[in-house]
Amino acid sequence: RLSNGRSLGYIIVGDLNSDKVVVLCNGNPGSRLEARVHGNSAFAAGVRLICVDRQGVGLSDPLKDEEDNSFKQFASDVGELLDYLCVHRYSVVGYSTGGPAALSLAKFDERVSRVGLLASVAPLSVFGTNDMPMEARFMFFLSKRAPSVLTALISSMVDNHLSRKKAIKEPQHLDRLIKEFTESRVWHGTDKEYIDNIDWTRRRLLIVSTIEAFRQGGKGCTDYGNLITNHWGFLLASIDVPVHLYHGEQDETVPRTMTEYLESRLRYTKTRYIQGQGHLSLICRYMGQALKDVTQDLESNPQAAF
Repeated sequence: RLSNGRSLGYIIVGDLNSDKVVVLCNGNPGSRLEARVHGNSAFAAGVRLICVDRQGVGLSDPLKDEEDNSFKQFASDVGELLDYLCVHRYSVVGYSTGGPAALSLAKFDERVSRVGLLASVAPLSVFGTNDMPMEARFMFFLSKRAPSVLTALISSMVDNHLSRKKAIKEPQHLDRLIKEFTESRVWHGTDKEYIDNIDWTRRRLLIVSTIEAFRQGGKGCTDYGNLITNHWGFLLASIDVPVHLYHGEQDETVPRTMTEYLESRLRYTKTRYIQGQGHLSLICRYMGQALKDVTQDLESNPQAAF
């Protein structure tokens, strides 16, 4: 429980005794449970991986009326958790729409050593969404222009389809959701091939994380979508720690131009454009590499290598 009385949900996976701590910022919609997808990668990298539920998502209480929906507030919540866990130095990995949250920790918490961004979005208030798929453009449009409408749509979908209670009560319903997830038309090319070939357990972890994200309804995810589409509250050029960027050449969700934009605005970057990888496939297959990169021993001047 935070000092302001709100609850903050979190999970720790990987090597629980490791001094190498990484905070994971997952995409939207998603919850702390998404860290379990990457648990083996974290353990192999010797990393203690911490993932939190954003405000109004999963086990985390929504913001109070007097609190601002801002990345600075998110960083403050995470910082308080890390104080509680006695973490004095850590790195951050964010992917997809979790990228802005990862950068906000680097901006507002001086304990951050390095950042890894896999297929991260760029500031949409500057870059726009024209190069993104129609579904993503529609969701971001509603997040910015009509958040109450999007919340109502998500809540209806949750009540009728992604109900956590129904998934717990009827195991066969969860099986149907996993099948629909696999066959969803949002997957194309490399990502579709990846989804078709991963094991049932990983598919289940991904869908369970989404269900958990809507435990309290759709407002938490809508609020975060609104946060992404507006000014982030900081400039990319103000991030003064090294940032590793990864982008799949076959990514049909986040365009390469967004990674190029981040590369051009951030001060210290090392970028990898990876052939044969899409959006989800890059995130899952290269998580281990990202964790190793952001926890490598720092030089006296880590920027010198960038």
